[in-house]
Amino acid sequence: MEARHKRRLPSPDAAPPNLNSLPTDLLEKIVSCLPIRDAVRTSAVSRAWRHLWESAPGLALSWDDGADPAARAADAVLARYSRAVCIFRFDHLPVPSFSHADCWVPLLAGKGVQALQLWFSKARDVEPHYMSVSIFSCRELIHLNLAVCDIPAAPSGLAGFPNLTTLYLQEVGFPESGVRGLEALIAESPLLEALRLSDLWIPEEEDEDDDGDQDYEFEAWVIQAPNLRELTIESEYDHGWQIEELPFIEQVEIRCGISGSYSSNRDFVKLLTGLARVSKLELVMPLREDNAFEGLSCTFENLKDLSLRTDFCTLSNILSTLCLLKNAPNLEKLFFEICCANLQEFEVGVDLLNAEWTDSLFANLRSVTMELATCQSNEMHFIQFVLSKARHLQEFHVLVCEELSRSNEELIVEIAKYRRTSPEAKVFFRTMVF
Repeated sequence: MEARHKRRLPSPDAAPPNLNSLPTDLLEKIVSCLPIRDAVRTSAVSRAWRHLWESAPGLALSWDDGADPAARAADAVLARYSRAVCIFRFDHLPVPSFSHADCWVPLLAGKGVQALQLWFSKARDVEPHYMSVSIFSCRELIHLNLAVCDIPAAPSGLAGFPNLTTLYLQEVGFPESGVRGLEALIAESPLLEALRLSDLWIPEEEDEDDDGDQDYEFEAWVIQAPNLRELTIESEYDHGWQIEELPFIEQVEIRCGISGSYSSNRDFVKLLTGLARVSKLELVMPLREDNAFEGLSCTFENLKDLSLRTDFCTLSNILSTLCLLKNAPNLEKLFFEICCANLQEFEVGVDLLNAEWTDSLFANLRSVTMELATCQSNEMHFIQFVLSKARHLQEFHVLVCEELSRSNEELIVEIAKYRRTSPEAKVFFRTMVF
């Protein structure tokens, strides 16, 4: 029988393997996977590691504790880091450290920063930080996220950010006519795919209407982004934005005020026509005395998921809602957030709703949720209407307010009597607890 080979043991004189024996480029890649604090701490491992983090490719320079020592650490890191900066992020920069950002941005522009996130802290009686014009020198940016600051007017002849795909601006202020700079910045960033504009501060003209009330008007400006796929606009006021056709748009969220306080001259048919290719839409419905979507002719073939903040208290709101639903034949998921503070002004019966029915309405609807429901008669009639027409409905969730004029038991008994076209339709009824 052949003798079995014995396992060869390492010589006692051989040096044990260690990290220092690995190639420098591999060590740099290891360091680049660490959080910035840990990456810098590796300088204490050995003499060979002392400067390793300074040339680690793709190291994320990220601080989120908002402490002043962290701001000073960011100064030191930027001064020593020799590679192009892929990510620089500082959240909740404290007020005493605002001036640090004025030094960071020019350095980051020189290091070809690709993703920049600067969130400044808010403080009572302290003006927002005014960003340096050097922000427009960061020509390699792919992602830009700014919060709680003012930015200057864009330089004349601004060529935009040629590589920018994501732009998030939250509580960002603009100077007089600065919105034109924002308009140009968006239009001249041809690769932009995601745009979020939240609570911007844009100068307005203040006028008095015929009743002596203050009226605010904003200069009209246009969002032109032919490659945009995601759009979010959140604001207390309608800031005069318009939207050109977005051929690749997929997700849109528009929340103007908590109860649809759009400009009185807002053309909603034009707005929705520009969003015709959307697949997911969240919208605060406008407050109008008539159907805001009257004349809407485009069909939302891709729309599968629709969320509306509205109520069923007025005929105009109900007709606007039905108009939008009739133009979304492939809708599968429908969500209502009810403005429960409003009182029902007009009772809309099931017969009137049936008169609005078409073959395309609810044709592919699978799920409906009505949140903050008050279960006033119009809401109940709408529930009855959906259950009787949605042939493929699987679930209807009714989430009611705590204080109702009728008991839950009474409402459940009534809903149980409603005819259901879909044999799979189930109704889930519960009270929301805050």
